[in-house]
Amino acid sequence: MTEFQRLSKHREPLEYCIRCGFCKAICPAVSELGWDSASARGRMTFIKAILDGDIEVNEKAVERLFQCTTCGDCKERCPPGVKTLDIIEDARADIVDMGLSPKKHRILRERIDQFYNPYGAEMADKNKFKRDAEADTLYFMGCTAAFRRPETVIATMDILDAAGVMYRVLGEDEWCCGSVMRRSGYPDVAEELRDHNVNEFEKAGIKTIVASCSGCYRTLKEEYEMEGVEVLDITELVDRLMEQGKLSIGKSEDFVTYHDPCHLGRHMKVFDSPRRVLNRIATLVEMEHCRENSLCCGAGGGVKSFDNDLAINIAKKRVEEAKTTAAQMIITPCPFCRTNLSDAAEGCIPVVDFAEYVASKIRSN
Repeated sequence: MTEFQRLSKHREPLEYCIRCGFCKAICPAVSELGWDSASARGRMTFIKAILDGDIEVNEKAVERLFQCTTCGDCKERCPPGVKTLDIIEDARADIVDMGLSPKKHRILRERIDQFYNPYGAEMADKNKFKRDAEADTLYFMGCTAAFRRPETVIATMDILDAAGVMYRVLGEDEWCCGSVMRRSGYPDVAEELRDHNVNEFEKAGIKTIVASCSGCYRTLKEEYEMEGVEVLDITELVDRLMEQGKLSIGKSEDFVTYHDPCHLGRHMKVFDSPRRVLNRIATLVEMEHCRENSLCCGAGGGVKSFDNDLAINIAKKRVEEAKTTAAQMIITPCPFCRTNLSDAAEGCIPVVDFAEYVASKIRSN
């Protein structure tokens, strides 16, 4: 079928799905919705049926495709190694090309086209953070931190300053990294954003990029394909700076628990650096599901914008798990995870950004 140009290349891999159901173990969508069609197994089944012409694309199929948070747990558990996320993202892109994308995602696309960020904010607002230092290290703020969580930007810059790191901040020349567009079925838009940002990096002679958003980190490191450029998550950088003796932070009496963002943990395998840092400066108590088995916050893959109720209901399970640890707070290095977990927590437990927590300890030293 010509409507499914991207999906057609997955016809053979779709045959590899043995319908075992391992993908349902901690799938956030199926645990909340209950239907098999909300699992990777169910999605592979109806995607194949659509490709074979056995069923038509209908409203429910579109809904199920866009209720996936792309957390990646199904991909990790799949015995035959079906690349479930590649298939789901290509299915979304074909749906978009057919004019059937969710209205809320079309609004995001329109904002990106006009403002180069998904919030529709004025890009000039980023210039309050701009730094033109002659340096080959760049701090990439990300849209959520810059426009919704500026305290995260300030905290990250305070950490860099405290360690004596020379760095640039592009301000309005930093466009959205493109993660939300790629997950939502707009890969061409994501590539346009990537091309702009890479051009800005090259003009500035950037060799190292620091990201304080897990989605930005994954996108920059995995999808930008930049030779000779090191991309670091803020947890990796702080861990390195402490190891080098450039940051000295005493151990507090805080009891904290850590939420692994899917982008940072399952997708990019960054598990140890945040834990090393938190164990140095606090007492870390783990949740039952952590590291590779961490529960998703519910916001990723465009779900927060597409179905906010679903996103928050998924997050409530994570908040309840955090409360059982008796920790004083949840710490996470992803502004988007932080936002959704905070929405779900409704004040019952603080959800604190990793950079903000570290910066607060530096300031109190």
